[in-house]
Amino acid sequence: MNVKAIHMSDLFEKCEDIYTSVMIVAQRAKQIIDKSVIQIDENEDVEDSIQFDKQEIILEDVEKPMVVALEEHLNGELEWRKPDSDIPDSDES
Repeated sequence: MNVKAIHMSDLFEKCEDIYTSVMIVAQRAKQIIDKSVIQIDENEDVEDSIQFDKQEIILEDVEKPMVVALEEHLNGELEWRKPDSDIPDSDES
């Protein structure tokens, strides 16, 4: 696992409030996670566990959603707006 430090000044360049940056990155990470979820039909009748298809387990080196979201934020790829205003803000301040 590679761990690298992120300078606080890099975060402050994108947004003056560190808490806003954290919320933006967290919400983007949640969007990434929601896209990768496999939906299961709970109402489907299954009589025996043999009926379940055995899915092949694929081990990939996929970056964590939080890392992807943070990189997008630092690269200026995200846009956001404050809930009390309709004017969109962007990372490219």
